[in-house]
Amino acid sequence: MQLILDIKAQPATRNEVRQAALFMCYKDGSLLLDARDNKKPARFYLTPQDQFPWESFLGKLLVAWQLGDYTDVPPPFRPKKRIPPFVIEGFGAEPLETKFKILATLRKQGYFSALPGRK
Repeated sequence: MQLILDIKAQPATRNEVRQAALFMCYKDGSLLLDARDNKKPARFYLTPQDQFPWESFLGKLLVAWQLGDYTDVPPPFRPKKRIPPFVIEGFGAEPLETKFKILATLRKQGYFSALPGRK
């Protein structure tokens, strides 16, 4: 299941709408994306101040977790161990800020790898 997202036009996308998949998430909150629209650049960064479609991404991520299909899940969100069913069942109903807290808690508990620093 591909986690392709529509990224809004903004300076980081050269003011064009882009289709991309999240490749990497860094400690500082920046994101590296792989373009899926055959436009240049083929990889681009978004900073924490840029607009990223978190709701859409987390919805698709939840489906991947439910299916157990981690093929296209970016490494920072690929579970290292089975996420408890009660977390998966309630995740979709939570507000975005709570989803971020759940992800941070799961990361601290070893369900995901630590986020790398950006080089």
